[in-house]
Amino acid sequence: MARKNFVCEWTPKSFILTVVIATVLFNECFIYIIQSFRWPDIGIADYRNYEEEQVILLVSDPQLQGYQMEPPFPIGSFSRWDIDRYLTRTFGLVYHHVKPDIILFLGDLIDEGSTAVDEEYHYAYQRFIDVFSAAEYTKKIYIPGDNDIGGEGRDFRTQKKVDRFVKNFENITGVSTFGFIDYIKLDMQFPEPRFLEKRMLATSFGDKLGPGIHILLTHNTILPRDKPFVISILQQVRPHLIFSGHWHKANVFLCNDCMKDDDSSWSVKQRNIEDMKGWMVTNLTEKPFSITEIMVPTCSYRMGVPNMGYGVAIIRKNGELSYTVLWTPERYKMLYGYLVAICVCLLVCLASRWLRKR
Repeated sequence: MARKNFVCEWTPKSFILTVVIATVLFNECFIYIIQSFRWPDIGIADYRNYEEEQVILLVSDPQLQGYQMEPPFPIGSFSRWDIDRYLTRTFGLVYHHVKPDIILFLGDLIDEGSTAVDEEYHYAYQRFIDVFSAAEYTKKIYIPGDNDIGGEGRDFRTQKKVDRFVKNFENITGVSTFGFIDYIKLDMQFPEPRFLEKRMLATSFGDKLGPGIHILLTHNTILPRDKPFVISILQQVRPHLIFSGHWHKANVFLCNDCMKDDDSSWSVKQRNIEDMKGWMVTNLTEKPFSITEIMVPTCSYRMGVPNMGYGVAIIRKNGELSYTVLWTPERYKMLYGYLVAICVCLLVCLASRWLRKR
């Protein structure tokens, strides 16, 4: 009986189908898994006592795209769908990798949160809940950014905007104690038109703070500001650490002896950590007059910066801090990959037609 030889012959259709499937699988599945393998190990047991050490996940500037500034259907609908899906996938992978005790959202949660009408805000808020649904049962703290309640340029802050944020998320100021850490929300706005009010608010917070670690949460960065403007507020809340966002980049600011009154200026050292791959380790309580501020990068690829990620901090009761950034894939490169795949498929089609005519 004759033996049949099965030979796999590449046809234009089979080649195009292979290119399409491979591109989709890589861009929508494998790239996320590959990137997660590059993240440093947390190195802490899943079952831990948050009274002794806490794992903190930091989410900054997700800025879910709205409805006013996006192109009309179908481009606008596709862009909202794609950024929501990107954030859902990256946050889900990061959340399960970190298994945090608490999640801190550092403002600019919704891109048009300040300008949206109520119906648009409702839809955007529901999308926000869906995107971060993996952490439904984890403790969270939200602070607003200028995109949420105004305050930048001609986008003025109003009480209505503040009330809408409070109704959907939580109060924009306050002290939230979790374990041995006091999380302080002061809503620092620059330039601040109500400086005396903020100073009085900080004084009232100072009476509520315990002997543990004090962390100040702010959307706008603090330490690069002029010392006379913020020193009296910092002296009231005595933060060991500041978390901020707004610039969409990863930076660390260190100010030695900045809590002293002996000078009208301070020397702040800035370190860019956009190339961070491991852990930064320091102790927050060894130098009583020093403050560290960590600026967390944006997690959205729509912010015009090349590097996106989520901050992770491990803080122990003795003041030891370990911090890193879990970088996420560059979505624009993936979208360009689709464009290249389309061009290749078109060239194959044209070439096959030309060869058939020959």
